[in-house]
Amino acid sequence: MDHEWAVAFRFPGGRYHANPWGRHVNEGDVEWPPSPWRVLRALMATWFHKGPVIREDLLYEEDGEGQGRLEVDQVFDSLVVKLASVLPVYYLPKASRGHTRHYMPGPGHDKSLVFDGFVRLNPEDRVVMAWPGLALTDEERLLLDRILRHMTYLGRAESWVEARLVEWAGIPNCYPIERESVYGSTAEDMEPVAVMAVQSEDQFLAWRDGVREGSRIGGGNTRRGRRGPKIPVTIVEALAVDTSDLEREGWNQPPGSRRVIYLRPYGCFEAKIDNRGGGDEGRGAFHIARFALAGTPLPSRFNAVTVAELFRRALLSRLDKQAPRTITGRDDHQRVLADSHNHAFFLPEDADRDGRLDHLLLYSAEPFTEPLIRVLQSLRKLYTGEQEWRVFLEGLGSRLDQDVAKGMESSLLGPARVWESVTPYLHPWFQKKGGKFGREEQLRKEIRLRGLPEPVLIEWRPFVRVGGRAASVLQFRRFRSKGSSQSQPDRHGGFYHIEFPEPVPGPLAFGYGCHYGLGLFAPVAASWSQPEVQGKSEGTRM
Repeated sequence: MDHEWAVAFRFPGGRYHANPWGRHVNEGDVEWPPSPWRVLRALMATWFHKGPVIREDLLYEEDGEGQGRLEVDQVFDSLVVKLASVLPVYYLPKASRGHTRHYMPGPGHDKSLVFDGFVRLNPEDRVVMAWPGLALTDEERLLLDRILRHMTYLGRAESWVEARLVEWAGIPNCYPIERESVYGSTAEDMEPVAVMAVQSEDQFLAWRDGVREGSRIGGGNTRRGRRGPKIPVTIVEALAVDTSDLEREGWNQPPGSRRVIYLRPYGCFEAKIDNRGGGDEGRGAFHIARFALAGTPLPSRFNAVTVAELFRRALLSRLDKQAPRTITGRDDHQRVLADSHNHAFFLPEDADRDGRLDHLLLYSAEPFTEPLIRVLQSLRKLYTGEQEWRVFLEGLGSRLDQDVAKGMESSLLGPARVWESVTPYLHPWFQKKGGKFGREEQLRKEIRLRGLPEPVLIEWRPFVRVGGRAASVLQFRRFRSKGSSQSQPDRHGGFYHIEFPEPVPGPLAFGYGCHYGLGLFAPVAASWSQPEVQGKSEGTRM
């Protein structure tokens, strides 16, 4: 491929925040690749704010009539028109999706929850954007280079960026669908995505004249008797219109813009994969996956078992007849596996402890199969028939240790020495006559069967905190949807505090329904690095 002038973007913060036009921020969608419309507006914003410094840097000599300033403004307008005339192609590095949630301050108790989605990528990786066949003059290329050097963010203000003009001879992996034959990728390799591009000057002028003619025939008024939106005169003027003005004037799409179908690599948001210590086992060594859950309202922690069953059904529906024993818990003859805890745990997670489930954790002692990994990467939503939640795969892990826990930012992984209930523990075996072999004894037996060290303390707790309030076991759903046809020795349950002699990795879930979020424990953060038991507390201590 011939060398071309291209723009290389690097995001030092490792995040790119940009909400696609027309999508609400709480939908969690992210614009990827960065659209030509956004990039040209960013160039224009940088020029407007840093113009005097850039002019001084370019050493344009202004005469008494300001002729130098006029010339550089003409160069800028010409640059924008040329960049708008050619649809760019991209090279997108490996990335994954992430999000944060926070409440915007408001009067009294009126606080709005904001779901902030972003693309996560390596801070050293570059997004390359090239305009094939575009010819720039020396003045235009020099001006573009200086503007890029003064650009500090792309998208929202937290999307720090370093932009440079580079000479590039690479092969793009994201391009307009009309160029599919040029790069020869197959449909299986690529997925379509709508990208906001900019109209060429000819396209804009034709659109502008058509709108004006329609406005003249219609009297220039809206159906409510108000004047219609102001029509920009040039494509440069259209790019300069403030977003607040676009919204106030009722534009459903910015003037001068057009939506173009691009092809980008299938699975370009492939989750961050931690395979340290996995040797040559590669993708088959993954045992854990974490998903973000989005929607309004989010499900309550009290309904954790219901959400876990939805999670399992969603995976089974996509696996069809290829469902592995990892998910089904049954062999090829549909018999329950002898070691019933080697298959998957579907664990809802309330990471911020606000009482609402915001993540899903899938864990299996047996490694994930290739078909299962592909399904995990393609899962997009959970649906009850009345309520829908979107899901995003945030990470895959190859081992359960502290590095993976911190990398995934999960509240369920540990390792930790002290663990506490987040959902009720229901003992899986029937008690003996006289109340023998009760919950605590059964919990100790389960811990031994899982190969974990004998606890030094197990202590019953009357309640747990859910959203800052004390909650009893009676507030939790403690039955599976098919519970009436299943043997359930314990229909009440209890909460427990467990102390081990040494830190143990998670996730930890025990008892009836433990594969569906019941009997779930979370580490006590203060215990992660505590080397030994200190002090005394009531309970059974070994």
